Amino acid sequence: MHTWSIILLLAAATGASALDNTNAVDAEHAPTLREVEPFVGRIQVRNPYDRAVKVKLLDPTCSCATLEMAERFILPKATATLNIAVLNTNRSGGMTVGVSIFLTDPDLETIEVTARWNIRACVQVDAIGTAMDPLKRPEDAAWRDVYRYVSKVRPDELIRLRKRVRVSAPPEETPAGGLKIEGIDYTGTLWAFTPSAQADGSILISASARDPETEFRVGDYDEPVIVRTNHPDKARIELRFQTAVTRDAGARAIDPQGGLIPPPGLPLPPPGGAVPKP
Repeated sequence: MHTWSIILLLAAATGASALDNTNAVDAEHAPTLREVEPFVGRIQVRNPYDRAVKVKLLDPTCSCATLEMAERFILPKATATLNIAVLNTNRSGGMTVGVSIFLTDPDLETIEVTARWNIRACVQVDAIGTAMDPLKRPEDAAWRDVYRYVSKVRPDELIRLRKRVRVSAPPEETPAGGLKIEGIDYTGTLWAFTPSAQADGSILISASARDPETEFRVGDYDEPVIVRTNHPDKARIELRFQTAVTRDAGARAIDPQGGLIPPPGLPLPPPGGAVPKP
């Protein structure tokens, strides 16, 4: 056999082995999907043990994943198919979901599976901090794809209410004539929203108190804000503005993920109090 033939066979074997328990060896080789397209993967899961195993539990790193494994009994060194589906709505960039496969035999380690793909948003929605450049997407992923905005303010200091939302479209998704906001629907009374077109084609929505000099009633406000755009596949964007108007504003810090962090000695907020970031 020629040397080049041997090299090609070894490369093919290495590639096949590398794709056990994953759909892509790295982000560069992962598929790219539009935000409106769900990720649907069929991943071959290899039993690394010299004996047959039985699957007990599938545990994903993100509750967003729907999992199905028809073959719960896997022969030694054989493979079974794991089906995984994830909606990509309101996400962008690289996505990784891990799945731990627990086996009925307690002496055996879990089998780890990784699904990778990239998401191209139709419309990108990012939070812009005070010192951040509104003409750029934030580099920190924690500020990207933010659809929930949490504030805490004293009822006599509404002037402190400030949020900025950057709405943009990737070049491949920009509608003819540019991305536009056709309206903002809000039935609440606390906030006011002002969209401004920017030089790079993005739109900055500035949110502030509607009546900053008025003392507002104490309470918790969870209000939807609907942003209407001219993008055919994302014409309606729902934001949530959660505002605590309270006289003890400042006693608890704001979690960058959107939750409230209590001072030492008080219990943590319940699960789900912060926006999940897979």
